[in-house]
Amino acid sequence: MKVTMPASVCILTLAFCLAQPAFAQESDTAAPKDETAGGLDEIVVTAQKREERLQNVPVAVTAFSADSLEGKGVRTMTDLGMVTPGLVFPTSGIGGSPRIRGVGTQISVAGNENSVATYVDGVYFPSAGANVMAFNNIQQVAVLKGPQGTLFGRNATGGLIQITTLDPGGAFNGNAEIGYGNRDTISGNAYLGGSLSDGLATDLAVSYKNRRDGFGTNLFNGQDVGASESFAARSKWKAKLGPDTSATVILDYTHIKGSFPAYRPAPGTLPLTGVAFAGDKFDVNSDVQPLSDSEDYGVSLNLSHDFGGAKLVSISAYRHGDWKFAFDSESLPLPIVSASGTVPDRMYSQELQLVSSGQGSLNWVLGLYYFNRKSGFVPAQLQAPALGFIQDFTTRQNTESFAGYGQATYKISDQTAVTLGLRLTTETKSFAANGVFHSLAPVFDAPLGPTARSDKVTKLTWRAAIDHHLNQDVMIYASYNRGFKSGGYDPTSVAVASYIRPEVLDAFELGLKSELLDRHLRINGSAYYYDFKDIQLNTYINGLPAVYNGRQAKTYGFDLDVTAMPATGLTLTAGLGYVHARFEDFLISQTAALPAGGITQLPDGSAKGRRLPNTPDWTVNLGIEYKVPLGEAELTLSGDYFHSSKWFSAPENRSQQPAYSLVNASAKLSFADDRYSLMFWGKNLGDVAYASQLFNQVPVADVVAFADGRTFGVTFGAKF
Repeated sequence: MKVTMPASVCILTLAFCLAQPAFAQESDTAAPKDETAGGLDEIVVTAQKREERLQNVPVAVTAFSADSLEGKGVRTMTDLGMVTPGLVFPTSGIGGSPRIRGVGTQISVAGNENSVATYVDGVYFPSAGANVMAFNNIQQVAVLKGPQGTLFGRNATGGLIQITTLDPGGAFNGNAEIGYGNRDTISGNAYLGGSLSDGLATDLAVSYKNRRDGFGTNLFNGQDVGASESFAARSKWKAKLGPDTSATVILDYTHIKGSFPAYRPAPGTLPLTGVAFAGDKFDVNSDVQPLSDSEDYGVSLNLSHDFGGAKLVSISAYRHGDWKFAFDSESLPLPIVSASGTVPDRMYSQELQLVSSGQGSLNWVLGLYYFNRKSGFVPAQLQAPALGFIQDFTTRQNTESFAGYGQATYKISDQTAVTLGLRLTTETKSFAANGVFHSLAPVFDAPLGPTARSDKVTKLTWRAAIDHHLNQDVMIYASYNRGFKSGGYDPTSVAVASYIRPEVLDAFELGLKSELLDRHLRINGSAYYYDFKDIQLNTYINGLPAVYNGRQAKTYGFDLDVTAMPATGLTLTAGLGYVHARFEDFLISQTAALPAGGITQLPDGSAKGRRLPNTPDWTVNLGIEYKVPLGEAELTLSGDYFHSSKWFSAPENRSQQPAYSLVNASAKLSFADDRYSLMFWGKNLGDVAYASQLFNQVPVADVVAFADGRTFGVTFGAKF
């Protein structure tokens, strides 16, 4: 689809048109809002390491409160893509692989990381397995779009997902809910928090879900696929150590186990056997029962001291993860190729921040960051008896990174401010691998490795921005950001340590923040242009992920977020994302489907003009929430619609997920002064089978794993 007018022109035109009726208003940007006048709730974010109004931050941010997430049916990270323009959330095994504006890394396991960073209470979560978590005791989720190369420089090329949990305090209070849904699903959540004394507060949040019936059946053995069980717990302890000093300790634990990813031949394709798949849309026919078993836990310590003009913050964190997996790579009931193994993950990070008080014309942040991570396949096995071999191997990848950063914002006037930031990162990656190749016919063993390599890189990233308030309610901004994503190694390369260069992304952005009609209409938008170099791409070799560098891509597009409150109790939301992401000229692998079944490798071809993987050109989300008073009770009706245009799974642009649409809805009755609630809810009401993962497996088949089908149920909640 061709865009005849540059998106940046559209955004600026919209900004000035919206601003015209408001010029007669008071132009003092510091004037407080009249909270008694009603309208949309104020949103406060920490996108620049300090609390600021969303409408004053020159960064593209989509933010949600806990109540908003509940009404929209968003309970896990993967659900965020349905309500956030420009964000899609495919998965890889147990792990989520988010992409913002086409920037992301589908394979982020065994020491490699995603291009979209996840932070929880200021702590970076590098593990893909930890990215799929239940939302419990959440205060806010904010999605920051575009490279965050200064303040959140750890692999935030595409942006980041920032999760903030509740702070305990005051009298003890809590809530609990229990639910039952289709697929024989039981769930429960509970939260309890409050002050133990004047200087000490604590809380505990727990979440449990057990889907005992899967969405489909493995026709090979009659067992369910898509069944899962998860448990999560999180506790926060806040202590006042003095008039200006505080400490916060957070502990968390998550365990997810289930029969996934469940691979089957992609619809409309013919596998190597020449026999079309005959099961229902969520069924599989595999000689290996899929298994994912992920355990993650961690602890963090946040110490802060207020010096009056600035606050010193120290964040120390340790994370520990183990993921066990088994799956049938070719998705057939034959012993052709399957994979199993364990991925341990150990991380320690330390960050020091010195943040100005926010008073005066100059605000600044200085910081130091240290990161150390160890992960890999320890061990893993490829079983390919039909191909005549079994391969045992172990790979270990270590990362040690140091960074120093600073960012300052200076108000030239009451209406205009400029922001400049720099971050210098020095990082050392090391890799070690060994294994054994077992030939089955003839029978012999051949060693693989040992292999070892170490590489060091130093990168400078930056941010430059200017924002201007046209009046009290409308701000426009322009920014130039550079971000980079850590390099690494192909995690399945045993005989040779194949180094993957860091990604570098230069982003140019124009944005608009506006609140109109006495805060009953909020329109935020941004237009951007990306120059993306050394892109980390992925493929699959014998069922396991492999990573390599592409050369360059050019991307442009826009995001639009609209929230309106046209009447008391009625809130409407709309989001639109357009991404034109195309590769430049470099060689990529190509495949073709064979008439008799299976796929074959073709000579490499040019990537020029082809789309980035897992990136739909268009995404649309629409939402409605209506609160109806019923005497002393209240009924809340919610509905959400999401549409994605088609996307391709690999740079060759052969296998694709066609366009699809999803609908969620809920009805919640709150009564007894909001102490109790009863909610009926449904997700993916159309029971749409859409790909969460799609890849080519030469020479066997194009393989797909579908996301969850239709779910619905009832939840009873109580507050105390």
